[in-house]
Amino acid sequence: MKDVVVDSNVFIASLIENDKFHNESLEIFEKMSMKELVFHISPIIPTEVSCAIARRIGVEEAKDSIEIIQNWIKEKKIYIYELNETRMLQAQNYGAKYKLKGMDAIIVQLAHELNNPLITFDNEIIERATDIQLYKS
Repeated sequence: MKDVVVDSNVFIASLIENDKFHNESLEIFEKMSMKELVFHISPIIPTEVSCAIARRIGVEEAKDSIEIIQNWIKEKKIYIYELNETRMLQAQNYGAKYKLKGMDAIIVQLAHELNNPLITFDNEIIERATDIQLYKS
């Protein structure tokens, strides 16, 4: 088993068939289902996913995504890390250092803290946060 931090765009791509990263994200989720990968996320991820799905596909699909993610959490396939004051301050510093968007800085902070590779399709994170590990399949 490999522990990884996962960005919301990976979840979103897996749920939207015409997303350019759909197939790649399905492979990642297959590895999670086979217990090859364990996902670690910030509590913002499920919210970002359900909101994006509601906007791009529909409300019913967003409700389904909420249930799916909750089941994975119960099954211990996903672990959520509280966004406390220490993590918030670290995320602010990483955001300033790498010139990231706020939500991206939170994900990068978690990857730094856990020293786990990050799975993301976000080119801004990939190009700017050069001292974090990125997941290679």
